Amino acid sequence: MTEKIIPTAPRKIPTKSGVLVGTKLSVIFLVVLVDLIGFGIIIPILPHYSETHFGANEFEIGILIASFSFCQFISTPILGKISDKIGRKPVISISLAVSTIAYVIFAFSSNFLMALMARSVAGLGGGSISAAQAYIADVTEKQERAKGMGLIGTAFGLGFILGPFIGGALSVYGYIVPNLSAAGFSLIAFILSVLILDESLTVKKEEQQKTLSAFNIKSYIHAFSRKDIGTLILMFFIITFSIANTYGTTPIFGYKVLKLSDAQIGYVFGMIGLVTIFVQGYFIRFLVKKFSEKHLLYSGLALMMIGLILIPFSHTLIVLLICFIITILGLAVLSPVILSLISQYSSSAEQGKVLGINHSMASLGRVLGPLWGGFAYSQFGFRSPFLTASIFTAVTLIIGFITFGLKSESN
Repeated sequence: MTEKIIPTAPRKIPTKSGVLVGTKLSVIFLVVLVDLIGFGIIIPILPHYSETHFGANEFEIGILIASFSFCQFISTPILGKISDKIGRKPVISISLAVSTIAYVIFAFSSNFLMALMARSVAGLGGGSISAAQAYIADVTEKQERAKGMGLIGTAFGLGFILGPFIGGALSVYGYIVPNLSAAGFSLIAFILSVLILDESLTVKKEEQQKTLSAFNIKSYIHAFSRKDIGTLILMFFIITFSIANTYGTTPIFGYKVLKLSDAQIGYVFGMIGLVTIFVQGYFIRFLVKKFSEKHLLYSGLALMMIGLILIPFSHTLIVLLICFIITILGLAVLSPVILSLISQYSSSAEQGKVLGINHSMASLGRVLGPLWGGFAYSQFGFRSPFLTASIFTAVTLIIGFITFGLKSESN
């Protein structure tokens, strides 16, 4: 059935230009950033915390990390579709409230199962990232979208810089302190979203169904039946799976093999954030002017593949940092380029749904990645998660060549 497009109430968002767009992008960036600082606080301390407090092994740590992404995988397409109907702001605000509650529960968790429940609830709230991406798509023109999507990467980067440093520094006072700090940052983001975030959706689709399916298989079939969009979503899934192999196992590799402290592990994640900010916040605008998005896609995959294969052969903190810089240089280019291409191939009425499906598949990659990484680490040794991640990235590069070829397309 064809969906009827109904204009919203008389209040209109002015043209996508000038100071207005800059202001809207700044606000959504600030909201996402503050929440991701809270998310970043947990990342470097979670594996060590789980081992010392719950006696978790590598695979169980992988389960704990994956639980967040599994619930995000379930909630993301629902929240993306809801945001197409009721607007981006209410979805973002309610999700931030859920995240705040989840971090409080996690802070007072007394056993593994309670911590697992808390991370699962946080994952439900984390599904609103599709609404944030759709917000950016709402207020930017196609030729500016890669830079707009890069803001999400920049927010992740800053979250990865400030969060791990804060988490590492506060962990000396006990792990409850960084956990409550994470809750505090999500609470601040919630308040900001309620007070200063304007709605970006200018049209609403008339609701043809009374309920929303938790997993609308028809939407996935439709997305993957379109060659370009389906291939890009598959590529994004594989690279997310590949890098997720490393985010859970890197801290374990750091404190078990390289004998690094929690603070030093925080430095590694901080460097990841710095590189992401530089590329997605500044350098991407020059890259998209000089090179086609297709060339950037292949170059990013090649860099990521090389960096991943070198990581497990690091013997010092400095070498580890260099290998991760190579890896994240590639990933930092890939993310906004793929998101921009997916957005360009989607109509304005389905931005939230398609981006939600893409982010949902990425969340599935973040579920399977830590599970495989933890299992491979415990069964085949500390090098196996990184080496297999490099192999999967190489497969993605081959898929890209087969689907899109080598010849550049004019913009």
